[in-house]
Amino acid sequence: MRRMRETRRRVGENVLLAGFLVIVLSVWELAGRGNPRVLSYPSQIATSAWELIVVENKVLPALLATVEGLAYGFVIAAVLGIVVGFAMGRIRLVELVLYPYAIALYATPRIALVPLLVLWFGIDLELRVVVVVLSAVFPIMINTYNGARQVDPAYLDAAAAFAATPWQTLRTVVMPASVPYVFAGLRVGMVRALVGVVVAEMTASVVGTGRLIIELGAFFQTGRLLVPVMVLGVLGVVLSVGMAKAQTLAAPWAMREGR
Repeated sequence: MRRMRETRRRVGENVLLAGFLVIVLSVWELAGRGNPRVLSYPSQIATSAWELIVVENKVLPALLATVEGLAYGFVIAAVLGIVVGFAMGRIRLVELVLYPYAIALYATPRIALVPLLVLWFGIDLELRVVVVVLSAVFPIMINTYNGARQVDPAYLDAAAAFAATPWQTLRTVVMPASVPYVFAGLRVGMVRALVGVVVAEMTASVVGTGRLIIELGAFFQTGRLLVPVMVLGVLGVVLSVGMAKAQTLAAPWAMREGR
């Protein structure tokens, strides 16, 4: 009976979402046909998507360039952010030296650094990777730091009672307890990384989805312009869902506790 109620609830939610989507698309279609150059509309965007993706093959190469910079930069940011975050959370000297600078850089808009980064790294893959690292590393670092600092003292006392070494305490107590914080940082960092790589491509790059958006926007082709924008939206959703699945696999107990 409980499973049947749960199934009915999910079906009802899906029907509600689908109905709302149909209403939004219908209103958008009617409003867009009144002024297509400014607003565009779903059927025009679908036609433009076919042209850009299949006929002209412009979207896939641009998306691959974006994903390449995003992947390299996010891996570097994740490793660096987690390592430094745990170090700040568990070593007082490291916290005193690095924490103020981490907070200051976290609050600094990355787009303000792009002209300087262009001088240092040029306009190729290196620029996109560096912007992604700077965009993602600090939320990962700060969240990991908070997780390492907020471990239940009872767990630490139990580890000390069994004469655990600092490394054993970190590996068996601090890291598992910090997993929800780490993944919270990774999810925020992923979103900021995606924004960062697109900003880098729009500001100073000759490839990528951001550059494609600039090129299409220069000709006021709103229907075609919205195609890469929506592709980036879908990519963001896929990455967010993938990160949630990874958290479920890495820390199923944390997901159950959060429900």
